[in-house]
Amino acid sequence: MIGEEYFDLRSRLGAALYSLKALVPELGAGPEEAGILENLVNSLKDPFVFVVVGEVNVGKSTFLNALFGTDLTKTGIVPTTDKIFFFKHGPQLRHVPVSRTLEEVYAPVEFLKDFHIVDTPGTNSIENEHQEITERFVPLADMVIFVFSAMNPWGASTWQFLDKVHRQWMRHVIFVLQQADLRTPEEIVSIQQYMLQLCRQRFGREFPVFPVSAKRAYLARSSGLDREKLMEESGYPRLEQHISDCIGGSGPRLGKLGNALRIAQTMVGKLATQSATRIAARERKQAGLATIETELATRQDRTLTKLSAAVDATEHDFTWLAEELLRHLEVLFDQKLAFKCTFKERRSVVGVEKVLRDKLDVPSSQRWEQSASILEDDLNEAADHLARHMTEELRVQLHEDLRQSPAFWKKYKSTFATNTGALVNRVIKAVGIEAELAPALANSRQMMIWMVLVGVVSAISAGIFTGLGHWGVGLGALGAGSLMAWLLWLACGRVFATTRKAATFKLNAARPELRHQLHLHTQEEVRELYAGLHRILAPTREKLSDQQKRQTFQHENLGKLDVNFKELDAKMAGLVARGV
Repeated sequence: MIGEEYFDLRSRLGAALYSLKALVPELGAGPEEAGILENLVNSLKDPFVFVVVGEVNVGKSTFLNALFGTDLTKTGIVPTTDKIFFFKHGPQLRHVPVSRTLEEVYAPVEFLKDFHIVDTPGTNSIENEHQEITERFVPLADMVIFVFSAMNPWGASTWQFLDKVHRQWMRHVIFVLQQADLRTPEEIVSIQQYMLQLCRQRFGREFPVFPVSAKRAYLARSSGLDREKLMEESGYPRLEQHISDCIGGSGPRLGKLGNALRIAQTMVGKLATQSATRIAARERKQAGLATIETELATRQDRTLTKLSAAVDATEHDFTWLAEELLRHLEVLFDQKLAFKCTFKERRSVVGVEKVLRDKLDVPSSQRWEQSASILEDDLNEAADHLARHMTEELRVQLHEDLRQSPAFWKKYKSTFATNTGALVNRVIKAVGIEAELAPALANSRQMMIWMVLVGVVSAISAGIFTGLGHWGVGLGALGAGSLMAWLLWLACGRVFATTRKAATFKLNAARPELRHQLHLHTQEEVRELYAGLHRILAPTREKLSDQQKRQTFQHENLGKLDVNFKELDAKMAGLVARGV
């Protein structure tokens, strides 16, 4: 491909500039930077302009077909009239008359995206157009190609046309000796030497001369048969290399690429600095946010520690009341008292749980209302602390007071005490102390009744048998009755002991359960209240997280672009150093 190295450099630079242009708005740059990049991208699209000059029937069209690998004749864009035609790329074939002697032709031919061609009429067929060509197109041309026929390279009109070209524009001129395959190599060498001598005499300089066979070059490109041999014989590789060297070594065009590259590198450096500054600012905010969240967590733990005193006190009250209840049970389950209540029950456990709850409720209600006041003070202090740090460190504009209203706290205190009391009641009820004691009382009375009955029956039986003179039987009846009464007395004692043990176990087990439930309850209350403050930080946390992802992506892309531009800079330096 002609100018492959240069076009690859230009294409990569254009892609990098386009990527930078897409990144600029995300980095907060203004429209000015975007406009500069847009202009740079557009400036790289300037095609190379070739002006082709030669007499009629010297094979200019064949030469161009072979040079670009496209049959321009079949595309229908090669006219047959004596006009100047300026070929450009377009989505469809279109002729646009510009003047009587000039017409622009737009065609969907791929190479016209990079090369614009000015095809001139035969120099031996027109004269009036010479001035327009030399004044309008030659100064703009990257290369002026004079095509000579190897069969007759001495056409006067072409040399006369060259006389009209300004001396300062002659650095763009090259000679193409077309149809070289129709001459012997010796003849071609002689023609070349004579043309160079003639140039020195007439213009004081030599022009590069390239003998070519467009026919063989086109066959090499289109047929694929003996491609390398045909291409080597065509002389096109040397010509294409020279054109590529001129394209890549064009001072103005390399200067344009270099200028675009320098501007882009400067912009990347500036944007990278700004990006680093924004990243540092965001990291400071994230560090500040982490500090605030840590402080909130510390305050939350501190508040929970304060409430643990109320949990300890409630547990202590429960322990004391449980011990008092157990002492009452010692009296209630005394066997002597049970015997006295044999025929008239004066013992009862109904209401024992209620008494326990009531005695525990009075101090607990006051205690938990005070705990709610502690919550209010701590939460208000935490809210003030949070508001101050959010405005000073996070630069967040608050539109509302972070403190809860007095009405909220008034209702909360009452609800908190009520819910805590209900929790204590549920734990005491779950002990089931009344359900444990009531059957024991009933069983003890039944045993005492049976013990009395056995004693009476055995005494009567002993009296009867003794009166009849059966002393042995009477004494046996009395002994058996006494034994049965004693066994019932012992059984009642075991029931009482078992019941007291079970009640003691349940009350002791209820104490850590009460503590556990109260701890969970206060922990949940504290967590929920502080969660309201943590939720206030959520939008800022999410915003900073999104910024981190976006800034990381942007900074990485800037880094990649910086590496890309440096690679392009090194490649351009190589082109310049080689003089390509």
